[in-house]
Amino acid sequence: MIKLIMRLTFIIFGLFLLIFAIYRFFPFKDKVIDTEKTVYIKKNGENFNIIRNGENFYIKGASGKKYLKELSSIGGNTIRVYETENLEAILDSAKINNIAVIVDIYIPKFFKNDNFYSIKENTSKLSQNIQELVNKYKDHPALLFWNLGNEVKYPNVIIKNDFINTFNNLINLIHTIDPNHPVSTSIIAKREIFSMLLHSPELDLFGFNIFAHLKHLESDIRKANFLVKPFPYYLSEYGNAGPWEEEQLTAWHVPVEKSTTKKAEQYRDQYELYIKSDKKSLGSLAFYWGYKQEYTHTWFNIFDEKGRKSHIYYALESVWNNKNYDDSNTSARIKYMLIEGKGAKDNLIYKPNETKSATLFFDGKVDSTYTYKWNIYKEKWYDNDSSVVTIKPLLSLEGIPNTNKYFFTFRTPLTEGPYRLFVNVNDNKGNFASTNTPFYVLSDNE
Repeated sequence: MIKLIMRLTFIIFGLFLLIFAIYRFFPFKDKVIDTEKTVYIKKNGENFNIIRNGENFYIKGASGKKYLKELSSIGGNTIRVYETENLEAILDSAKINNIAVIVDIYIPKFFKNDNFYSIKENTSKLSQNIQELVNKYKDHPALLFWNLGNEVKYPNVIIKNDFINTFNNLINLIHTIDPNHPVSTSIIAKREIFSMLLHSPELDLFGFNIFAHLKHLESDIRKANFLVKPFPYYLSEYGNAGPWEEEQLTAWHVPVEKSTTKKAEQYRDQYELYIKSDKKSLGSLAFYWGYKQEYTHTWFNIFDEKGRKSHIYYALESVWNNKNYDDSNTSARIKYMLIEGKGAKDNLIYKPNETKSATLFFDGKVDSTYTYKWNIYKEKWYDNDSSVVTIKPLLSLEGIPNTNKYFFTFRTPLTEGPYRLFVNVNDNKGNFASTNTPFYVLSDNE
């Protein structure tokens, strides 16, 4: 029995050494670089650099598709574009504004029980679409590189499967059509990096979509480099803590969203504390440069639906230009909102059709020119299939009309369920600030 245990121990140890050797040495031979390429990744000791048009290029930008002139005006140099609709116009605008463009190439996510990548007709059509896209835009001077897939759930396996084979074929296809621009992919789970390095060594660099976990990235990279050689990476998304990361939840398990003022502080602190000091990273992209519904219609947006700027815009300007952050000339600095003297952490539960009053509290001067827009929206945190809500919930019809004041009296909705009270504070300089408070309407008619 003892001999059997010892044999098993040696076998396991031997397998570990084999896997370690595979990860640490064999698939990661340094690539031969053609310095005539428009954009390429150059190894510099244990670090890497992006070389664009013969010069070092450090990514300093955002993810989105609009406001490229504004991005350039505050020191940004890169935009990551998720959709290829109107791509030519975006690339042309980027060229005019000296902005480089990372173009996402959509591929379906991998699921173990989904046979998409096992069907030749699917993969052939996907390859054809990508071939047409790359051929069309490969020579545009604004193009920085291609990003093949966003959070594709790369499988952690020892043996390649249909997804990995297709993924590698697509990398090679892009490289063949466009040898002048690198190919990256964006991931969220650090554990995926090992499988990718093992099975897809032709990837040129990696993007991390990372938010609150950013503070652990340096440690994670250091641990990874114990098993694998250093690899080139950048932050393909970063920003304030995501709803899935928010520690403060209500009793009905919805996250409490911070004000735009607090979010701006998070962006600034993340850049100053972690991004600025990371000498191995090839740069970073703030999320989200524009306006979109994700979790709520205010969680990540640096602009509102009218194009007004939040405090985050000015926080990015300060870190990109190494100047002190001063939001005194921007829109209202919101500290918090209280309803009947209580905040979200107090788990606000009301009966239907109750009269309630909300009040905003500010840090600093309250300008008489501010305008206030109050709205109540139904809470819709997850769909039935647990996917992220990307469609704006319905505006509650029971709320009374907006008032241009920093306090708001309203009646709670008649229908039982979770809601959020939102407020936007706009100034006359093209800026806005926002915050919201979740509450629950509970009927006693049971």
